[in-house]
Amino acid sequence: MKAWKSLALTLLVSSTSWATNQSIFEEKIYYQYQDKILNSPKSAPHAAFAPFEQKLYVDALWDLVEDEEPRALKALSKLDMIHYELAERLRIGILQVQSKVKHSLSPQLIKELSNHLLLPQPETKVIYLVASYQDLLNKAGHKDIVGLASQFEEFHNLKRQSIRSKSDIERIAIDLFYNSPNISYYQNGKYEGGVKLFMFCRQNRNYPCLFAMRDANDNVVRNKDGSIWTQRSLAQSARKLPYNVRNGYTPTGVWTIDGVMPYADQTISFGRFRRMIINFIPKTNNESALKSLIPESSHDENWWKQSIVARDVGRNLFRIHGTGKTNPDPKSTFYPFRETSGCISQRENVHDGYDWIDQRKLLDKIMVAQGHKATYANETKIKGILYFMEIDNKNAPVEKSDLAKLGIK
Repeated sequence: MKAWKSLALTLLVSSTSWATNQSIFEEKIYYQYQDKILNSPKSAPHAAFAPFEQKLYVDALWDLVEDEEPRALKALSKLDMIHYELAERLRIGILQVQSKVKHSLSPQLIKELSNHLLLPQPETKVIYLVASYQDLLNKAGHKDIVGLASQFEEFHNLKRQSIRSKSDIERIAIDLFYNSPNISYYQNGKYEGGVKLFMFCRQNRNYPCLFAMRDANDNVVRNKDGSIWTQRSLAQSARKLPYNVRNGYTPTGVWTIDGVMPYADQTISFGRFRRMIINFIPKTNNESALKSLIPESSHDENWWKQSIVARDVGRNLFRIHGTGKTNPDPKSTFYPFRETSGCISQRENVHDGYDWIDQRKLLDKIMVAQGHKATYANETKIKGILYFMEIDNKNAPVEKSDLAKLGIK
């Protein structure tokens, strides 16, 4: 236990230069926990762990279990949950059932969940977790837990909203792109001088999306010939999971862009270039913070609400990155992209004789759009707001012509 406690403290001290970016700190802890699980599976965290550390440990364990790592399965089977927060105990229980380590949740956990769900307002994360894994819980014999959670409005927020009519999508998209609020006022000017990056996707995430951008002066970023600048991207889950569960596809919504990771490490997963950090908008009363970044025409719409659910269910560590892996299937609808564990991916590596470096191009384009030279040192200055919405349910990549039909050109 002391070894685990000192790990977090050591990381905190060694990360003081990155303290302003919680996401960097959390990613570092996450990978340290994975290393501990693989190399010291008998050393599991107990009471010394704060809630955020518990969550990161479960995240690390969850991903290794989904990768069918035997040492992680062993750690999961012997994990003592007594000191964990209720939501994390539920996640561990779900993972144990999902991986067949156990057939059902423990009687003690069922009792605590039942009592918690009888409260006037249970924890939102608990409700979302039950809703997200209701099929698994029902099959495990926990219909009573699902029934209790289903009495709350949050339980029903997870359902994908149907695509609006063409005229509604045009109205919402064009107002968002041309009339989104000045981001200089958000968080006391933290994002002043940043870009607005827009990403338009199909409902079917097996097809590539398209970026467009407004620069630091709120001008549309264009190519030398005057046409609108665009770049392809992908937001699909490698496990084909929905947005509301771990490793599901990237949720639509509004995000902050918070620079890049310190190094281009983990190159097999993330490629040769530094990955961009994107974060959820923090929770506020009636989501007033998020609504301050979108036009009033979007306030009552649903296109941004996936990010709210995903945030509150505990998803984290989202990035925009390339990859060190190749796509071995030229027939895939997203070739030469690779799917991810929830991040937005860029084309990279040699495919059909062409060396893709889309992450490099995106980093450079954003730096120039902010008025900086495209240099390695200036990558840390990258910042802004990401707007991500689905435009329809066609089974085809998003093209410039699709944006033009929305009035974005």
